[in-house]
Amino acid sequence: MLMLIAMIAMTSCIYDYPHGDEIIDEEGRRVVFSLRIDEELATRTWGDDNDADLGTSFDSRIKDGALQVLFYDYNNRLMGKAESIMYWSESSAVYTFVGDISHINLIAGNTYKVVVLVNCPEAIEKISSLIYSIGDISYPDGYIPMVGFMQHTLSVDNLQQLGTIDVLRSVAKTVVRLSDAMYDNGYRLTSASIDHHNAEGYCMPKGWESVSRTKDLSQEECHNSLHSHHNHGDGLSFASTIAGKEMTIYLPEFNVLHTADNRPSISVTLNRDGADMIYSNAISFCQYDSKGEAIPGSEYNITRNHLYNYTISGISSSLLLEYEVVEWEDGGTWNRGVFQYPTYHNPVIPDLQEYLHNPEKPITTSPVMTYNNVNPEAGAFSVWFRMTEPIGQKWMPVVDQSDMDYTIKVYDLSHRELTSPSQWVAADTWYNIKVIPRNANKAGDIVNFGITYTQDWMPSEMSMYLLINGESEDIAWPNSGNSPQRIAILQQ
Repeated sequence: MLMLIAMIAMTSCIYDYPHGDEIIDEEGRRVVFSLRIDEELATRTWGDDNDADLGTSFDSRIKDGALQVLFYDYNNRLMGKAESIMYWSESSAVYTFVGDISHINLIAGNTYKVVVLVNCPEAIEKISSLIYSIGDISYPDGYIPMVGFMQHTLSVDNLQQLGTIDVLRSVAKTVVRLSDAMYDNGYRLTSASIDHHNAEGYCMPKGWESVSRTKDLSQEECHNSLHSHHNHGDGLSFASTIAGKEMTIYLPEFNVLHTADNRPSISVTLNRDGADMIYSNAISFCQYDSKGEAIPGSEYNITRNHLYNYTISGISSSLLLEYEVVEWEDGGTWNRGVFQYPTYHNPVIPDLQEYLHNPEKPITTSPVMTYNNVNPEAGAFSVWFRMTEPIGQKWMPVVDQSDMDYTIKVYDLSHRELTSPSQWVAADTWYNIKVIPRNANKAGDIVNFGITYTQDWMPSEMSMYLLINGESEDIAWPNSGNSPQRIAILQQ
């Protein structure tokens, strides 16, 4: 995260109000805050008419006039924003900004939330609705939206120190590069492009209304993607950041659960001795094993303020990749543990003895369920599932509809109900899963049933679907479309 050091400078003149409230002097209220950027990053400049000079680092530059300072009350209602913002340099890494807030009715003793928007569209009452487009963030002419906030109770002091406001970038950055060995051996990275992506993104992170400062947000759980899926025909091109060796693109967030089949993938072209080598859809946003090969079903979200780095370390029939997912500023990594893709039975099988004794038997029964007021489980969609490795791996049966309308129960082989999700773990045994209708009025509805898992080292939002319905070319459960991750159940 970038750091904003913020303070509010007030005059000492105070007015007394009948209800005992005190308001800071209307004549000279100012907001003062400093933007601090790590010393190792290049010096920034603002105010030049030439956009190329507005900061030598694209990742952290601020467009002239594109910084907004907003004040909100305890109901997250906009009170007003600072005007006539000026700045000066404290050092090569610190700039101080001053803005007029004399027009905002701020009461001493009241608590406000100060929100800083950088490179974002003009603020509106509900800033959670602020969006940017992928064109706004394109390198090298665009600017990255950033946001930060802190809650503060005003006192009657002349100078009020808010402390540090952390700023979160609203985009993700993806870098594809050649390893030093590949580059030294004459290979060159000549193009990279991404096919599926979101065309727009939200400026504000999820959960900003309910916490008092940016640092209280989880960098994983603040994911707030706008579903604006776009398939960019020939691919959206990466920009060359190191000629022949590295290419970069900045992307809005992307939730993989929004699109089951159209996940983002990256195509690259390498060149050696004048000969092009084209690798279409060669890189996915997923886990890779020790051999540099993609692990099926391990796709993850593209999340704000994170870097997705892919290093091409070799080629055979496909690219050999080294990868990492890290927080933009801190370098903290998502892939902190060893990824073990679970071993389990695919597809899940119907709740019939003939299948339990012969789980490879082709499935012909349709996925249906029926509301039964007298005996609810009698009308359930019922299947058997087994996960054997890694031992202790937790899994979770889910449906994409309200749990007010459907109940999921899990039983072991002895027909004992396992009421706690902590009991749903990988073991050398089968489990019976039942999806039970609770609403007679839902007859005719389709419910998508799936099984997800989250390994211990993953953030909670990285729960991923298992493939439980055969392969994409050979769906096992009839009438389930073409998704191997879920089964479409018809409520009769």
